[in-house]
Amino acid sequence: MKIIQKHLPFCNRTILFMLIFVMPAFMAASAEGAETPSATPAHYYTATYFHGSFRCGTCQRIETLSEKAITNHFAQELKSGALVWRAVNVDEPENQHYVKDYSLFTKSLIISEVKDGKEIRWKNLEKVWNFVRNEDKFDEYVLSEVKAWMGQ
Repeated sequence: MKIIQKHLPFCNRTILFMLIFVMPAFMAASAEGAETPSATPAHYYTATYFHGSFRCGTCQRIETLSEKAITNHFAQELKSGALVWRAVNVDEPENQHYVKDYSLFTKSLIISEVKDGKEIRWKNLEKVWNFVRNEDKFDEYVLSEVKAWMGQ
């Protein structure tokens, strides 16, 4: 018991030193690299690629080219939350409603506008199937459609 009492003041000073000097510096250093997630704005757009569980090479290419076009041309909008990119599997039970919501009959890229938590309009970019073998035309099509939809 005397050993614990003898070293207790030293332990208390060490803990106090750590709390006052070391922890704030450590916390600041770790916070520097962390990005704070931005809140979803009241008005934003979504670009969603809808697919099923079975994915052929063409379907995967449409997703890849869609994501590439969105991320390359709308990086600032993605970062600010003005545009959201996502891929959704409609075969999952919680996502099956999208088939009816968007009248989906195949894999599709949908652009939609959301205001105050409610989707107010949407469009199926059906021509992605026409341009799937021509990456430049695909990119131009998605860029022009999304820009027009967002009023840019």
